[in-house]
Amino acid sequence: MKNIINCPNCETENNFFDQNCRKCSALIRERVVNIDLWNTIWNIIESPKKAFTKIIYAENKNYTFFLAILFSLKLTFNSFFIQSILGKDIDSQNYLGVNVLIGLFSFLILFSLITFSQKRILKNFNIITRFKDNFASFIYSSIPILISFFIIFPTQFALFGRYWLFSNPSPFEIKPLPAYVFSGMEILILIWSGILFFLLSFVQTKSKVYSIIFAIAVLISVGIISVFIPYL
Repeated sequence: MKNIINCPNCETENNFFDQNCRKCSALIRERVVNIDLWNTIWNIIESPKKAFTKIIYAENKNYTFFLAILFSLKLTFNSFFIQSILGKDIDSQNYLGVNVLIGLFSFLILFSLITFSQKRILKNFNIITRFKDNFASFIYSSIPILISFFIIFPTQFALFGRYWLFSNPSPFEIKPLPAYVFSGMEILILIWSGILFFLLSFVQTKSKVYSIIFAIAVLISVGIISVFIPYL
């Protein structure tokens, strides 16, 4: 695997994220100061590889931590739903706040471990990346899940109330058809995010095999964490 930019002035090989040539200091790519949130969201939908390239180029990774919190919160609610389907009795009255905090911190730690591991693994393949680039592009790949959070989740809650997250009775018993439709939509959202995980890795590595492995590993990791949340 190799992902470099050749300087048009002296032909020196530079890292993908370099703005100026390491040898002659010539400008080798456009300068991106900040991430334009709404433009980036649209580009992730329309042209994700272009969006991830801009995110990597950006000097300031605007909104990344805020989006990471929202991403973690949505995955935590997904975990509640998964546990309710598995029949786990969740104490939503006494431990809801604690379980939400456990979910937030667990997923934030997972995101950090994923991006740190990616940086170390790619270094073994002679691809130099920066943690902030990997973290920001990974978080922005969650845009489909965040769209679900703000558009689909309120409708789920309006139809099923707390029973969408805490199954007693199950939402599949209350309104079977909408419950299956929404569950299918959530699965499609995860597949869309998995495709984005693949594309962000491909932008960094230009390797389809590695990118497929990366996307699958991320989805499996999120699934494993979801099994243990809520904890109480």
